[in-house]
Amino acid sequence: MRESIDVKYELKLIKVLFFLFGLLIMSWVPRFPEVKANLKLTNGEFGSIVSMAAIGNLVALLTVGHLVHKYGARWILHIGALLLAVSLTFLTHSTSSLVFLISIIIQGGAISAFHISINSQGFFFQDRTKRQIITLLSGFWSSGALFSSMIAGLLVDRVELGTYTNILASICFVLMTLIIIRISPNLIKANINPDSQHRARDMFKGFEVDVPVSAALLLVIMLEYAISDWAAIFVKEDMKILGGIHTLPYILFTLAMIIGRLNLHNLLPRYSIDFLMVRASLLSGLSIIAGIIAVSITGTSNQTLVIVILSISFTIAGLGSSFLGPSVMNAANTRSKFPSSVVIGQIGVINIALVFVMRWIIAWTAQATSLSIALCIPALMLLVVPKFSKIFKKA
Repeated sequence: MRESIDVKYELKLIKVLFFLFGLLIMSWVPRFPEVKANLKLTNGEFGSIVSMAAIGNLVALLTVGHLVHKYGARWILHIGALLLAVSLTFLTHSTSSLVFLISIIIQGGAISAFHISINSQGFFFQDRTKRQIITLLSGFWSSGALFSSMIAGLLVDRVELGTYTNILASICFVLMTLIIIRISPNLIKANINPDSQHRARDMFKGFEVDVPVSAALLLVIMLEYAISDWAAIFVKEDMKILGGIHTLPYILFTLAMIIGRLNLHNLLPRYSIDFLMVRASLLSGLSIIAGIIAVSITGTSNQTLVIVILSISFTIAGLGSSFLGPSVMNAANTRSKFPSSVVIGQIGVINIALVFVMRWIIAWTAQATSLSIALCIPALMLLVVPKFSKIFKKA
């Protein structure tokens, strides 16, 4: 058995894993039009098949937490990294809807498996060192996702989709594998205690729903989903901002989230997390509402003014909502009697179902009314978050 590595070095490796995770799974999203064209599907057909990733998500969320607890994190991380790379290759090369469907389900499971394992390791590090790092690690994931999205967008019409994903998947898989091997002495070990109070069947016999945590998590993460789904479309189609600049509000929102997540630790010595959560959620929600009202009043004739207003609004909103989701997950882990890997799985199962419903509500609100009204839904949800500030009292 190799000796444990220094915790400072361990944290650096975990940060890189989070970055590569975000880089890999977001690498093909900006090139969805090419994938859809390869499959010769309509928008409805393509969207329906892509949504089937939820099957893999749910299977992994219901099982992987127990596998990590029983067998340790190392091999789950290795398998997750391999399946992420292989499924990405099939997804971007396939011309068969059946092959694509199977691949998207596998990728959904791989994403959840890697998510549970790497976040469990983050909580394990946090418990050992008494350092709050979950929000920080989320910032590195967001950095990888943003970097990947920007690179993928720049390479459209310059590098063939299959070639791009082959190279990226290979590089990410090799780097992730080397890091997992290097960090393996410090990874969560298998639970060999026969008297352990937690067993896999407990997920189904004693599935516990922490209602305040589940509600708070839904309220704080929906804005990020809505901005990701609709921001570029809203700015381009409703606000008539053409050219690449229509992505600026989304990019600024994501950058602000990264900044907030990477710098939360500087505020925690002076302010409690529940104090920050109340102020940040109100700031974020009100910023989006104010920005949408402002551009509705000014109209689309002055496009420079519109893009400035939305850029400021989305930047403030991203900064305010940046640490809310990871902080709720941290509270969930603190409040639960289960191992952190199982907590992440249980919360994820509930969250996937609720987010699926809310995304449909927002989408059909946009269809029936306008995107301006639809985007106000997650913003209004953030204004309710202070009602759940008590969940942080024990965190």
